[in-house]
Amino acid sequence: DFTNENEIAVLKDFFDMNTAVIMLAAIKPNFGNDLEAFIKNVSMVVNLCKLLQKNPAARLIYFSSAAVYGEDVHNLHITEQTPINCRSYYGIAKYACERLLWKTFSEQENSSLLILRPPVIYGPGEKEFVYNPAGFAKKALSHEKITLWGDGSEKREFIFIDDIVRIVEHFIFNDYSGVLNVASGKSQTFKEIISIISKLGHKVQVDSRARTKEKVDNAFDNKLFGKLMSGFKFTSLDDGIKKVLDYESKNK
Repeated sequence: DFTNENEIAVLKDFFDMNTAVIMLAAIKPNFGNDLEAFIKNVSMVVNLCKLLQKNPAARLIYFSSAAVYGEDVHNLHITEQTPINCRSYYGIAKYACERLLWKTFSEQENSSLLILRPPVIYGPGEKEFVYNPAGFAKKALSHEKITLWGDGSEKREFIFIDDIVRIVEHFIFNDYSGVLNVASGKSQTFKEIISIISKLGHKVQVDSRARTKEKVDNAFDNKLFGKLMSGFKFTSLDDGIKKVLDYESKNK
């Protein structure tokens, strides 16, 4: 439990200058996006920073989020220089954690910090329903209605989990420090997700609901990513959804 300083202390024997740490622990927005979740998300990184101050590690890769730019902010040209505009407890927590880690690592000469800001990550094995390609695929397989907000024409970027794994593997053994948006630069709509699932032979039932917020689109300019990982090929949304459907069909 990373919110417990005593429990995270058990990791101290693993942290040294031959160690790379990947920090993924967090309460995702679908499990809580309120003040209580904010406090827990920040406390996890506060406790990690305390541990790192006494037991420095050679490298840390921190999973932040594109939420720091504002989930409900229209922007079709998001870069690493896009101004921070957190609009949720989750986004505010992620940015606060980024700054806490920067402060900690600025005081450690031989350590490096990479902050990743991914958009929506999806893949097989999600235990709870999430409003993303995997969640829609699971609903279709179980013949449940998908609640679609508005007409589903919002543009978002969806990254398949296997791509994230390959990217992290690359950067564990890379000395690049800084902020990096993990994005292909190709945004698609929730309507397209439904269309792909249908095209793959699965009947989709949709329950449309009126939007509770204004429609906004997001898209990334991934020039920095392309420079750092030249030639990297992202999994297409079609292929990613097919992999989710195949996995979930076999593991019902």
